[in-house]
Amino acid sequence: MLTATVIDQLIQEQKLQHNSKLSLWFPQFQNADKITIDQLLNHTSGIYSFNNDPKVFSIEQYYSPNDLINLSLAQSNLFPPGKYWSYSNTNYLLLALIAEKIEGKTFDQIIQQRIALPLHLSSLHSLKPREQQENLALAHENGTIVKEDYSVPLGAGNIVSNARDMVVLLYNLMAGNLGPVPSVHARLKEFYAMPDKGTWYGSGIMLYDFNEITQTDDLWIGHSGGTQTYRALLVYDTQTKTFIALAINQHVSVEAVARNLLSQIK
Repeated sequence: MLTATVIDQLIQEQKLQHNSKLSLWFPQFQNADKITIDQLLNHTSGIYSFNNDPKVFSIEQYYSPNDLINLSLAQSNLFPPGKYWSYSNTNYLLLALIAEKIEGKTFDQIIQQRIALPLHLSSLHSLKPREQQENLALAHENGTIVKEDYSVPLGAGNIVSNARDMVVLLYNLMAGNLGPVPSVHARLKEFYAMPDKGTWYGSGIMLYDFNEITQTDDLWIGHSGGTQTYRALLVYDTQTKTFIALAINQHVSVEAVARNLLSQIK
């Protein structure tokens, strides 16, 4: 969500275009002359996600952006750009690197200057390469702490924050304080069905339609994700008009926990 917001700001500032081609920055990718910024944002680029093969990608290992790019380049694209949908962390790694090239700054500097400082989010920042911040809730698996490099992957999960700052972030995004409201709405204009029933993907924003899941009128707008050792969620519940940020340092259903918490409000 943060990476997509930065990209949207660059587009608003006319430093980038929705239809700019990946080949301007990364011509080595298959179909780079056809893949657009929008297709990276909405996961219709067809580019292989570097973390798809657990035998190759280990959460315990540090990977530089070049390492991750090479993991992706070692695999063929999944489909021609724009033909299908498949979630790929490589898309958002590339978007972060493109933002760095345009701004001439590191991604952590970009997040700090464009999002954290304007919104006074003291806990939110993007981890620098190999940075391991203290006082994080460590990931667990089967009751055992799992060593995990939280600075990977750039642009697709290397953000740390407390729950309060995440809620403030989503509120300000939806209120138009990080870009014009019409541009936020445009990120929700086209949705693609995700593997889990009732979940849909826009451009760095997800929609959860509980009419398809639990046959209720509940609707969430936000994003969730994680690895095999932790899960996180940040959403706005339209029925109760509640923002909720939740992180769990184990691979359990963060959505189910969030539903339980929201039931207390209802």
